Amino acid sequence: MKICYLSNAAIPSSVASSIQIVKMCEAFSKLDNEVTLITINEFKSKINFLDYYNVKSKFFLKRIKNFKSFPLGVNYYLFSFFSVLESLRYKPEVYITRNFFTCFLLVMLRKNTVMELHHDLKIESRIVRFLVTKLKFLNSTSIKKIIAITHGVKEDYVKKNLIQKKKIIVLPSGSSIKKNFEFLNNKKFLKIGYFGSLFQSRGFNLIQDLAKIDKDNKYFLYGDFNKINNFKYKNPNKNIQFHKYVPYKDIPKELKKMDILLMPYVSSITVAGNVGDITKFTSPLKLFDYLSVGKIIICSDFKVLKEIIKEKKNAIFVKNYTNVYSWKNEIQKLKNQPNKQLIISKNNFRLSKKYSLIRRANRILEEIKPS
Repeated sequence: MKICYLSNAAIPSSVASSIQIVKMCEAFSKLDNEVTLITINEFKSKINFLDYYNVKSKFFLKRIKNFKSFPLGVNYYLFSFFSVLESLRYKPEVYITRNFFTCFLLVMLRKNTVMELHHDLKIESRIVRFLVTKLKFLNSTSIKKIIAITHGVKEDYVKKNLIQKKKIIVLPSGSSIKKNFEFLNNKKFLKIGYFGSLFQSRGFNLIQDLAKIDKDNKYFLYGDFNKINNFKYKNPNKNIQFHKYVPYKDIPKELKKMDILLMPYVSSITVAGNVGDITKFTSPLKLFDYLSVGKIIICSDFKVLKEIIKEKKNAIFVKNYTNVYSWKNEIQKLKNQPNKQLIISKNNFRLSKKYSLIRRANRILEEIKPS
């Protein structure tokens, strides 16, 4: 099948959405489909995106003009128009996008479309909200399936009568990482890591405070290099090591060095740009990467995470997650229970097989194939 994925995400990038889009294209390609990803020409980069993301099954990447001279909102609509125009050249059988206006244009052209929903409408423009709520184009017969990233996303759109229930399915994100199981038992101290965005809502202030009061263990923070330098200057702490973003292909190696991996959300979860609130809708890529290497997860007690992982079986949920001492107490209790560490690690490694991106891609193809 010829598939065209249209996205205005920057490629290559360490942003989770960019990683997931590229790895989904790779998964479709592995399933013997001819895949084209159309995206913006964000910047001149000498980095080979296939190498950066460790892509094993190749697909075609087409970059179109980035209209940076235009306001951000206008840029969004121009990308939609020109990406759809470009996609017609490839005559795909199926189009996939996360972009509402791109999806709307494809519907107007009566193209077979799969729409990925990763958030609610609140962070979208008034034009997009009008198209979804008044014209209700998401119910068009041209849209073969709508993929909600969580049950929260599905319920939000269905309850508001924006999408017919039969048209939407829930498929969480997943991981493409494949590693053998390996359990580390560091007797002297635990290696505790965090990988990802350094927004305050993602908990990097909490991690700093935690490293200050927990002298028995070592902390490793991987994130935005510029923010880290500034952060390090303001908060010198020998108990925490700062690392800049590493290419996605190197993430598994770094993850495997850790004993515990953190997801310390402290309030609302913001998206790239530190805007919006996706607390009820998030399906963090890091969660599935953490699972894929069979590591223990300690996370904030957020309901949406429990769609994937279970209390004590896969993770330790911190109830009073804004209190740094609550995190320290949970870590200390776990440190004194090596058998429990091993059980959780094995559980997570097994669970990760259920959430591979190749399985996710295959399910999408099954949903849209002619009956």
